[in-house]
Amino acid sequence: MAPITAAHFIRDLKDDHQRLLDTLEEARRLGLGTAEGRRGLFTCKELLSRHLRKEDTMLYPALRQAAGKGDLGNVADAFASEMQSISGGLLEFFARYDASTGVVDAGGLDFARELGRIIIALKMRIQREESRLYPAYEKTRAI
Repeated sequence: MAPITAAHFIRDLKDDHQRLLDTLEEARRLGLGTAEGRRGLFTCKELLSRHLRKEDTMLYPALRQAAGKGDLGNVADAFASEMQSISGGLLEFFARYDASTGVVDAGGLDFARELGRIIIALKMRIQREESRLYPAYEKTRAI
């Protein structure tokens, strides 16, 4: 099997971003009161977990390894640290609205507000990753 190229890996990460945002938007549109909305929320949790695993096992280590070529190690550490904080909040959100726990907001207003805040935070994070972090990774692979 041929090794994955930097461009292919970054495309895969960006596709993850789009699927995650699309699924979150769909869950918000459907609402937590529907089976489809709850299923979408569970799908988002799985998508996020897989995406973070890719970044933690492939992206950040490559940037840290290239740290001798500039301050990429600091950039990787800063992004990884920020993502730990964001993902902790996301996992708390997913746990709070997990239908199997019986703690479901029947009205859905709190869910919609909180999900809206999460979507905004993720969009901002994604924009920073795609404009700063991913080009840095591609540059390390080109050297």
